[in-house]
Amino acid sequence: MNMFEEIVISMILIMFPLFCYLFYIVANNNIDEKHRDLALCFSLISSFYLIEKFDIDIFYKILLLSIPVFFAYKRKYYPVMSILLVTTIILHYDSIFSYLLFADFILVLFFKYDNIFFKTLLISTLTSLLFVVLSNQKPFMICIAYLISYIAVANLVSFTIRKGEEVITYHIEFNNMKKEYEIRHSLFKITHEIKNPLAVCKAYIDMFNYDDPKCAKKYIPIISGEIDKLLILLQDFLLVNKDNINFDIMDINVLLEEITASMCELNKFDIHLETLDDEVFINGDYNRLTQVMTNLIKNSFEAHANKVIIKLSVVNDEAIIEVIDNGDGIDETDKNKIYLPFFTTKKDGTGLGVSLSKEIIEAHNGILEYQSNNKGTIAKISLPVHSM
Repeated sequence: MNMFEEIVISMILIMFPLFCYLFYIVANNNIDEKHRDLALCFSLISSFYLIEKFDIDIFYKILLLSIPVFFAYKRKYYPVMSILLVTTIILHYDSIFSYLLFADFILVLFFKYDNIFFKTLLISTLTSLLFVVLSNQKPFMICIAYLISYIAVANLVSFTIRKGEEVITYHIEFNNMKKEYEIRHSLFKITHEIKNPLAVCKAYIDMFNYDDPKCAKKYIPIISGEIDKLLILLQDFLLVNKDNINFDIMDINVLLEEITASMCELNKFDIHLETLDDEVFINGDYNRLTQVMTNLIKNSFEAHANKVIIKLSVVNDEAIIEVIDNGDGIDETDKNKIYLPFFTTKKDGTGLGVSLSKEIIEAHNGILEYQSNNKGTIAKISLPVHSM
């Protein structure tokens, strides 16, 4: 094996455990500082072991063995540093270079350089001079080549650990910010969505006639149903996905008829429903889909529509629900923004109705899309038809 091969393989052997350490930290971003230090100590010992077991020139080997020793010193891992230094002297007691390493280490402690580059340069220069003086068995230029490689490897180790840990720190901070964003996002969703059931309850309570038993019999079940919806929202609203969607087989005609009747009676909306004579079954969550349809219809009338048409059709085993209004429409510059959380053109809006509706429809393996030409809007929902 020539010198170039020794240098390349040695670099791989000493860097491989350090890369494993970085990958381990990234994969376990919640690991505490104590366990991170333990993992780094293990990687330094592993690098030391691999270099020791590899058959290379004794001069170059001892130079490389000094890298984990001095890096442990820099990180103040004094027990690891002491073990590695003593192990080097014991394993190579018959070589003058192991004692030179110990002398260099004492010299570094005396000068107390903080930058590992100056430490390695000092060690390399002193070792090189002593080697040339005490030994005539190796050409001077070979020693210089080994020393240059040693300096490069030592600084590569330092750079990799430093930059790697900076990236890990940014990664952890980013994950923490992402979690905080998700919590805030969920809270905004809850604030937006609980207004609908509460508004329904308040409206029916305002219309409630305490002296009329028929009124109580009619309105109390509706208020109770809205409270049930509110409890469902508060229970599992932090994450909208297939795991907390309660799928059940239902006729979409019935769902649309009930929503239309409720909103027309409560808000006096002018809603024209066009359903199919045949039953159209889907596999979905009644409460979630009611939530979506309520948002779409309310958005239409909040856009100053005086009439809304809801059409149901079936195309290629897809149930197509279209909510068509004659309101203000969507501005051309806003068409690509309406699906973004928190984007809104309403004065008191939170910008979460459309994004949440899109999440719910996608959890049903469906698609929600908007079409508008500045006057009127069509909200189109596509859901897979369930084959009975």
